[in-house]
This record gives sequence, C-alpha cells and structure tokens, in this order.
Amino acid sequence: MAKTFNRTAGDVWETPPDIFQFACDFFHVYPRLDVASTNENKLCQFHFTEKDDGLTQNWFADSYMNPPYSRASKWIHKAFSENQKNNISIIALLNATTDTYAWQNFILHGMAEIYFISGRLRFFQNGVVSKNPSQHPSALVCWRKK
Repeated sequence: MAKTFNRTAGDVWETPPDIFQFACDFFHVYPRLDVASTNENKLCQFHFTEKDDGLTQNWFADSYMNPPYSRASKWIHKAFSENQKNNISIIALLNATTDTYAWQNFILHGMAEIYFISGRLRFFQNGVVSKNPSQHPSALVCWRKK
C-alpha cells in the first residue's frame, strides 16, 4: 500500500458503471482521466493508480474521481485547485458530507454543481456489487471549466 494514498481497510470502492454514465450524461462532461483508480477499475482512457498518487499529479484533461473517502477532503481540495489551474471539468462521486470544511470551501456556494443521489449506492469491489448499501448518502459534484 502506497504511503501517500494512506487509505483505510475497505477504502477502495468502485463506481457503479451506471452511475458513471449517468454523471457524464447529466453534466455533459466526458472525462478522459480517472484520477483515483486501479488498473482493473479505471473508467477513462487515462488513469492514475494508487502508486501514481493523483494528489501529486497534474490533471491534464477533464477528469473523474471517486477518491478514497478516508482522505476525501484532500481530493476535493485538489479537484478544486486543478479546475482553477488547468481550466478542466471534473466530476466527483463523494459522500454528501455538506458540513465539512472541504464541502463548505470548495463545493458549496456556487463553486460546483451538485446532484444528490436518491437512496444509498451499492458500490462494487473487484467488479462485484456490494451486498450492503453505502453507510452515507452520495452526491455527484462537477467543477466546470470556465
């Protein structure tokens, strides 16, 4: 396990394919870079793995992220910064923790578009849908290029 990723046990949950497609169609953004994936679950043409550590990379194209939720605030800040610096659109699948510093400072108040997902998602692990739904509500967030 890479030190920089610093995930907790059970922190790798794959995006349900229908949710990814819905997000792209809903926001009319079709990312070419998956910034937090594995070789097995990447959703885009290009991707960063745990070893690559997307938090330290330059996001060079419209991007998608379903980050390790144990470090979601760092990923949210990185997405906001990459959107501003590189003028790219970024879609994220996140826990809807609107009370957190990251949500308050980098998502809410018009900084991003938000779609709150009804019900609780069933993520995938190793290509198999989880038996239990997520413990938290989820949201799709989109930072748009200017």
